[in-house]
Amino acid sequence: MKYAVIDIGSNTVRLCIYELKNDKLGLVLNRSVMALLGSKVVDGALSREGVLAACDALLSLKQFVREANVQKTFVFATAALRNIRNSSQAVAEIQEKTGFLIDVLSGEDEAFLTFSGAAREQDIYDGVIADIGGGSTELVLVKEGKPVQTASLPFGSLVAFVRFVGKRPAAKEQIMAIRAYVRNLICQSFSEGITAEALFGIGGAARTAHELEKILYPASGGAMATLETLLSRLLEDERLAEESILKASPERLDTALPGVAILCEVAAFFGCKRLDVCKAGVREGYINKQLGLLGKEGA
Repeated sequence: MKYAVIDIGSNTVRLCIYELKNDKLGLVLNRSVMALLGSKVVDGALSREGVLAACDALLSLKQFVREANVQKTFVFATAALRNIRNSSQAVAEIQEKTGFLIDVLSGEDEAFLTFSGAAREQDIYDGVIADIGGGSTELVLVKEGKPVQTASLPFGSLVAFVRFVGKRPAAKEQIMAIRAYVRNLICQSFSEGITAEALFGIGGAARTAHELEKILYPASGGAMATLETLLSRLLEDERLAEESILKASPERLDTALPGVAILCEVAAFFGCKRLDVCKAGVREGYINKQLGLLGKEGA
């Protein structure tokens, strides 16, 4: 049987369709629409433009769901609809116009499901999971294979660009301000001195950082020290930054460097030495929970 999950994020609205066989899900379709809802917030509320953009994205993905003949579709939203003051009204209108029921995850639930999805697909023993989205960053401290502390920071790569940069190219001072802001947020949830060997990156920011590293430093192997060097180099060379980001992830021209900055600051706080990019995250955790699969096969 096939099941669909739609993730309404601050950058993209993404549809994943899975086929369930022997209590395991296999991805059969992955489509996304760049809605940029995080940039359509005015005075803390999702604007009319933002509501319509969310509706358009969902309706365009609905056609793929129909064609795939799925058993059931699950739709959830994270910071894009959670961290706005008109959340209830926006969700109600989007549901009415699209016919989808939308589950708005709390930051705590999002962090837990991020860990659950990643751990089901990958051995995570000691480290920090960082799911950097457009509007929020979920952190999960993992010790001996178990989550011991979680936090949801109301700050992601798109919010960072809108609030601190505004227009490309990003200046070094703006990136440093982003990092200082991120460290302050982390300090509100975690004590200084907590260490973790690896940073497990989830989401577009981590994937873009990894692609940039492969382009500029192919022999690095995920060393965080290399990502720090990469960030400094791209801030000093506007042309190289644009060319590299266009190769790595062209839709993230605005948010790539803020995303790398957040990633680097998380690693610096916890003393992480390497970056491992996870293939699974909150979407997999969410659909596994809905289907009652969490806890099976060691998950």
